[in-house]
Amino acid sequence: MAKTSKTYQELSQELDDVLARLQADDVDVDAALQLHEQGQQLVKELEAMLTDAENKVTELKPKRAG
Repeated sequence: MAKTSKTYQELSQELDDVLARLQADDVDVDAALQLHEQGQQLVKELEAMLTDAENKVTELKPKRAG
């Protein structure tokens, strides 16, 4: 997957826009399919960003002595 230069907020807003267009009454089947695929890609990018952030936090957390 190619890295994006967009922020999490920008991708999240783009996903919200895709969802709103999918819910529109006038969307045809071909457009809906394309929007669905675009939404899936955005979700993958957002999940990758969250995983990356979670890994960074885990690395920064001090290890507890047991």
